[in-house]
Amino acid sequence: MKYILKLGLIFQTITALAQDTIYVSDQAKSYLLFDAPITLADVGNPNLYQAQIEGNSIFLVASKDSVADTPFYAVVDGQPFTARLCFDARPQAFYDFRKLTDSGRSGASTEGTATKFRRLASQPDLNYASHQKSGIHFQLVGLMHDLHVTYLKFKVENTTSLHYETDFVGFERQKRYKKSFWAKVKEAYFPVEPVAGQYINPVFPYSEGYLYYALPLQALKSGEAITATLREKAGSRSVTLKIPARMLRKANLY
Repeated sequence: MKYILKLGLIFQTITALAQDTIYVSDQAKSYLLFDAPITLADVGNPNLYQAQIEGNSIFLVASKDSVADTPFYAVVDGQPFTARLCFDARPQAFYDFRKLTDSGRSGASTEGTATKFRRLASQPDLNYASHQKSGIHFQLVGLMHDLHVTYLKFKVENTTSLHYETDFVGFERQKRYKKSFWAKVKEAYFPVEPVAGQYINPVFPYSEGYLYYALPLQALKSGEAITATLREKAGSRSVTLKIPARMLRKANLY
C-alpha cells in the first residue's frame, strides 16, 4: 500500500511539473486566449489572484505585489485546463492557447507570411541582438519588413544538460515619454500581440532551434524599442532581449 501511495505522489508531482506556467502581475492584466467557450475559471485562493471570463478569454491579475504561486483550473469547451500561476513584475500580456496551424498561430499566418518565414530561414544568421541567461542563449538572427508587418527569426541555443521546451515569445513596446518639458523621461511598456508565429520542438541539451514571428509594423521614436521575452513552458528560465528602434528602421524591406 505504501508503495502504491508513493507512486501516486510521484505521478502527481510529474503532472504538476508538466503544467503551463502563467505569469501574472498586480499592475496589468494577463489574458488567456482560447478558441472555445469558458464555463469556469478558478484561481484557488481569491486573496492571491483574480480571474474574470470574457467570451473565449480569461483575464488574470494578482491582488498585490509578490504573491505566492497557486494552481489554476478552468473548463474550456467542457474540457479541464490546468496551469500554475506565478507572480512576475512584467509578465506577457497574452497567453495564446488557441489551436495552432502548420503555418502559425490560430490560423493567423497566411500563405504570404509562411513564404516570408521560409525566406528568413534560408538567409544566413546575423547577430542583431542577443542575451544569455541560465544557460539559454536567445538571439535575434533575422529581421525584415514589408509594408505592414515585421518578420523576426530567433535562435535558441541550449548550453545546459536539461531540455528547454519553449512556451512562447512575448513582445512589448517600450515607449519613452515626459509629462512636461522639465520632467524626467519615463518609460512605459505596452503589449504587442504577434499576427503569426512558428514554433520549435523542445531544444535538447547542447543543441539549438529556431523561432519565427510576425509583428504588426511599429514606428518607434529614437530611444524606444521592442522587447522580446522567451518563456519556458514547464519552468522559469525566461530570457529577454531588446530590439532598438534604430535596428528596426534599418531592416531590409521584403
